[in-house]
Amino acid sequence: MISSVQSPIRLAEELILLMLNEQSGYLEMVPGWNFSCVMAGAVIADLALEDRIDSDLNRLYLTDPTPTGDSLLDPTLKEIAESRETSDMQFWIERTAGRSDEIVTTTLDRLVERKILDYESGGFWGLSRSVSRSGTYQTSDLQIRQEAKARVLSVILNDDIPDPGDAILIALMHTCGGFKLVLSPEDYEEKLERIETLSKLDLIGRSVASAVRDSTLTPKTRRVIQTKPIPKLGFTDILRQRDFLSGNIPKAMQGIFREHGPVVQLPFKVRKSTVVALMGSDTNQWVNKYGRFYLRSKDYIQDLEKAFGATRTLPGMDGAEHYRMRKTLQGAYSRAALGRRLPELFQQCRQSLSRWNEGDIFVAATAFKNHVSSQISHIVIGVDCSHYVDELLEYEHRALVTQVQGALPKFMLRTPKMKRYAKRVRELQEAIIASHTPAQRRGKPPDIADAFLELHKNDPQFLPETDITFPFVAAMVASIYLGSGLAFAVYSMARHPDLYEKIQREAEALFGNGRVPEAKDFSLESIDVTHRLCMESARLYPVIPWQLRTVMNECIVSGYEIPAKTMLLICQTASHYAEDLFKDPLEFDIDRYLPDRGEHTTPGAYAPYGLGTHTCLGNRWVELQMAVNVLLIAHHLKLEVTPADYKLGFNPFPTSSPNRKLKFRVAEVRNPIRS
Repeated sequence: MISSVQSPIRLAEELILLMLNEQSGYLEMVPGWNFSCVMAGAVIADLALEDRIDSDLNRLYLTDPTPTGDSLLDPTLKEIAESRETSDMQFWIERTAGRSDEIVTTTLDRLVERKILDYESGGFWGLSRSVSRSGTYQTSDLQIRQEAKARVLSVILNDDIPDPGDAILIALMHTCGGFKLVLSPEDYEEKLERIETLSKLDLIGRSVASAVRDSTLTPKTRRVIQTKPIPKLGFTDILRQRDFLSGNIPKAMQGIFREHGPVVQLPFKVRKSTVVALMGSDTNQWVNKYGRFYLRSKDYIQDLEKAFGATRTLPGMDGAEHYRMRKTLQGAYSRAALGRRLPELFQQCRQSLSRWNEGDIFVAATAFKNHVSSQISHIVIGVDCSHYVDELLEYEHRALVTQVQGALPKFMLRTPKMKRYAKRVRELQEAIIASHTPAQRRGKPPDIADAFLELHKNDPQFLPETDITFPFVAAMVASIYLGSGLAFAVYSMARHPDLYEKIQREAEALFGNGRVPEAKDFSLESIDVTHRLCMESARLYPVIPWQLRTVMNECIVSGYEIPAKTMLLICQTASHYAEDLFKDPLEFDIDRYLPDRGEHTTPGAYAPYGLGTHTCLGNRWVELQMAVNVLLIAHHLKLEVTPADYKLGFNPFPTSSPNRKLKFRVAEVRNPIRS
């Protein structure tokens, strides 16, 4: 098999580059039958250019069955070679359209491997820096080729003469109305006649485009999708899942999945909207691939935004705005950004740990929430809010429960106590702004607050002053998530003494004899056990087990038609308890992440950081911060679960955390922390 880097740039690859919107990180066309036929047409056209097939008015026939060595083309070539059908080009375009998902996935992967595209967290793609700067990329024969969109648009707008491949691309794009999306309305109207002329220049392009057009208008083989009625659950169906009573949401939803399937209607409403739950690896994959076209995040979070005086926030944005903000902030939320602040992280972590003495007993959820909040306040927003952090977090917690989950009436956010705590939010913003003037920040490494303030300064319309408070508060909300995640990880470590000792040895190698490790020292090899323990803890005990979205365009998921305005409860972590994905899923087993098992690598199986375009932007930061905390705890302290027979229970609101019965006892101070 020829590697994708050595194989020629295919029409399917350049078609994707033509459809890519650099402003939004999305493909311009919405997935569907038309899109599938166009991608299939690109494969058929490439086989014709490779002299493997030919066609006349009545049929497509094989001229050379020799494989091309290209995984994009050979499955279709093999099917044509083995078929006894006497069929025309339209038939084979429709047959190939059935594997359009595979074609698109392979194409995107190849463009990343060729370093033409960069893949960004959340399912976005963008031109790589080298291609974006030069406007060119290298082909397999080491020739330099102008980037597809610039090249094709130059042909259309400047009356250049296209080569055969470009004429085929123009014909395919025109067939699906692609130039209406790429060109301005004025340019499209002015150049429509030229586009139609160019579409007819190449015989192959003309034949394929005609067959694609026929397939989209009057398909011969396309089967009508028969949708199934969505099962409607009653409250008794919910109550039968005993794991709901203990607060283990992922396990309970996996039980619903086993009994009722991947799509169910729940017996309650949110904001007067019907609620449908999605579960399982297949629905996770659907959200990752297609959620951006059908789902909206704004509806469920807008009341939370209002509680902090905001109207537009990163979690409440979709489309091009969301992509722009993620792209602007991704450096601030990166693992590398935290890597540059490691000495401060070590200091903050140790300062907190130094308060725990041998024999002390503490409530896990509260202690680790406060432990992490001190790190967040110093490293992320650059202020010390330790003297009012409890009030701040309580207000944020109440806002989540009232404004997002609706578990309490909204007036509970306006009680005298909450009004006092709301003043802490304003106090936090004032402190951040006062401490982030050029003079105050001179010589200091940039933090996340710097990134938001810089974005506001550069484009106050995109991020107005009224919307600045929310991201500062969101940073502190992260301490709730991180604190809960750390409590689960330390619980997992304390319950497995053999792993505790292995992690202690990893910590000794990093921190022993007063060493101060750098970011490069935290490689997957050096923290192997720690990393896998954190991954397994996040599988069994994810802190964000589900997420809400609104269906903005009617869609079909796993054969179920879901109407617009439906509220979706996406239970992305239900798959964490699936027996067909994870061997003995109830067992804590860090070896499931070893290369020879890799159970988490099955698409849609492992999703502790969310799905699709709203996947946690700082997940790599979180992984490093979690690992550092677990390692330093293991290095300095030996913790025990108390009472010894404690059975883990969950508090599922507003996010999943251990219940207050989980406590730790400091059994031993292994390496005292010097003040």
